[in-house]
Amino acid sequence: MRRTERILIFIWLLCVHPIAMMNHIVTAREDTCHLPRALIEEIDSYAPIVQRIINETMRGSFKGTTWRDLAEFVDKFGPRFTGTQVLEDSIDYVLNKSISLSLENVHGEVVTVPRWIRGSESATLLQPRRKDLAMLGLGYSVGTPKEGITANVIVVESFSELKSRAKEVLGKIVVYNQKFISYEEAVEYRFSGATKAAELGAVAALIRSVTPYSLYTPHTGMMSYGENVTKIPAACITVEDATMLKRMADRGEKPAGNQTLRISSDKSLAFCCVLQGQHCDLSPKMFLTPPEVAITLQVKDHGVQ
Repeated sequence: MRRTERILIFIWLLCVHPIAMMNHIVTAREDTCHLPRALIEEIDSYAPIVQRIINETMRGSFKGTTWRDLAEFVDKFGPRFTGTQVLEDSIDYVLNKSISLSLENVHGEVVTVPRWIRGSESATLLQPRRKDLAMLGLGYSVGTPKEGITANVIVVESFSELKSRAKEVLGKIVVYNQKFISYEEAVEYRFSGATKAAELGAVAALIRSVTPYSLYTPHTGMMSYGENVTKIPAACITVEDATMLKRMADRGEKPAGNQTLRISSDKSLAFCCVLQGQHCDLSPKMFLTPPEVAITLQVKDHGVQ
């Protein structure tokens, strides 16, 4: 097998595939491909090469080793969020590994990426009873003010219900308890739920984890904000808690007046040039003392670098 094909296998498994999985949220929303015809034909022309790579991985010289190499990689580095030191270290690992395999033209390239760091976070139901909620802030969510956010909640199961109850949303925390029909449909609530809630005046959004199964485990991922809309904090909660809040609402326990969630955040700002295969120091510009509140969503938002 040619060296080019070997490096394609290695890079795809260790780097490209995780990025592609994250980016599918955007691409899945497109109904058609708008690439130039010539580029589409060029991509299609690589089909035989791709099949050779797959065959080599599954049945050829990489058989029985690819999985072990991938397992070692993810065990060693874990999640590799853009702009983080662990991503830099994992890139160095791939570069060095590629060199050790005698691959040609191994090098890193300068890139510009957003930098977002998760801080400490928590959520608590205050009424009709006090209960700590398992939660995770969504990737790229803004944080809350230092004193946190305390507000009544409104529970909806769809964007259409949110729209029909628009007059009830102002000043509240929107809780999405969307049903899981498919990942592509449910993930839209995580991706744009905060924007749609903010358009109606909500102060925060909590999204039911995008998963068909749960063992009281929140499932997070990236989100996005629309243009000309106030950015509000967004986090995911477990399937169990989302359905519990819905049951409370269905029993007429006045969730708009009595079910209250407090969300709080710590922010810091820093700017750093992120280079593949290179490192740089962070320069913090602002730090706030983490607040001692019932629900905390602490986000260190470093902006785009």
